[in-house]
Order: sequence, then structure tokens, then C-alpha cells
Amino acid sequence: MNTKRLTPAKRRRLAQTPDWSPQGVGLPPEMYAAALRYLFDRSVPLAQEQEWYWNIEEPDFEATPLEWTRIQTVLFARAGNDLAAYSDEQVGMGLNYVMSNAVSDVPFAAIDASVPLDEAMRMMQAMPALWRQCIGPRLASLQVPIGASAGRLAFVCYMWFDVWPTFWNVRHEPRWRDAVWQVLREMLDVPCREVQVAALHGIGHCGGDLDRQDVIDKTVEAFIRTIGNDDRELKNYADAARRGCVQ
Repeated sequence: MNTKRLTPAKRRRLAQTPDWSPQGVGLPPEMYAAALRYLFDRSVPLAQEQEWYWNIEEPDFEATPLEWTRIQTVLFARAGNDLAAYSDEQVGMGLNYVMSNAVSDVPFAAIDASVPLDEAMRMMQAMPALWRQCIGPRLASLQVPIGASAGRLAFVCYMWFDVWPTFWNVRHEPRWRDAVWQVLREMLDVPCREVQVAALHGIGHCGGDLDRQDVIDKTVEAFIRTIGNDDRELKNYADAARRGCVQ
């Protein structure tokens, strides 16, 4: 049987491709599976009911900050496949638990003193896949006024970089600045208006701390040129975000 040999360039690319499996990041597979169940295998509340995480009798998921950082790394990288069985509302609830310190302490895990910076940066390297492979495809059909999207997943998408406390606490760290900018820049390339709006929302809130205004201006201006003439709202929002004028 004839087999093609990999070229040196392809071998280098394969060698540089991260292993996003639980084992690849040093996480027991059973812990990752349990974390998925804890976060997402939840009933969607009916009218007058609250999400599961507001139940004061709900036990915490036992994991160290390093383990939570690794759980997020795998989750972000593999969300497209690993969350496929869950509804948008279930995904929204679970991601809100990860995103918001009003709900949990998970957003502080990656910046805990016990977590090496390289581990946090690996988590951030995985984050664009969450938007590209999970949130984007799920929300791709939405075409509503900016900020008016309904549903728990749309809320998480729009508000992530507004309420996520992680970057705010390390905004003076150059590697964190680079990592957050890389995520936002890649989000602008996702073919989903909701994700693009979320990226612009994040640029509007975080841009002043990213220490690269010229790059932001050029990137957003280039993005504006790709927007059709029929979406004046998105063009105006992008220009406002570039200047930090979003709410």
C-alpha cells in the first residue's frame, strides 16, 4: 500500500498542535466528564424558577484552581463537540457559571497564585474555539438589534467581556493583554454577527487596557470595510467600540 510521507512542514505543524484532550492538559478524564455534567446536565428552569446555581444547597464542584483552569482549557477547545448534546439554554447556564463571578469563583481560577501563567495562557489559547465552534454556529441565524438577543446563550455571548472579571484583575500583565487581544481579534473573524458584536463589545470595554490602540483602530477599520452597506448598525457599533464608547 502506498502511503504519502508527511512533509517536514506538516510534521512541524502536527508537533505544534496542542493536545486538547483531558490527558493532554494533565486532567483526569473522569474529572472533566464530571465537570461537564455538573455545568451542563441541568434542567432549564420553568417560569418562576431559578437556575440551578442559585440553590444554596447545591454542592460545589471539588476542584483546585489549577484543575478548574484545565477544565476550562479543554471545555473551550472542544465545546463544539463536547456540548453538542446540550440545548442552547443549558450551554448558556453552564457558561454563565464559568464566566460570571456573580455566580461562581471559577473566573478567578486562572489568575490564582497557585496557577502557572503558562497554564492560564494555554486556556486563553483555547478560548477562540469556544466562539468559533460552539457559540457561533448556535447563534449564526440570529439577526436582531444589538443587545436585544434573547436567551441564556445569547446573554453569555454578548456579556462575556463585560462581566468576566479575569482580565480586569491582570490587565497590567503583558501576556494577558496579548492573549485577550488574540481572542477578540479571532472572534471578529467568526461568521456570526452575534459573536462579532461580542468581540466589539469586548474591545469597547477592554481596549483601553490592551495597550495597542493603533492596532485596534486598524483591525476594526478593516472589519468595518467587510460589513455590507445594509448593516449600518454594526458599522456604527464597531466604530463606537474602537473608541471605547459602548455600554
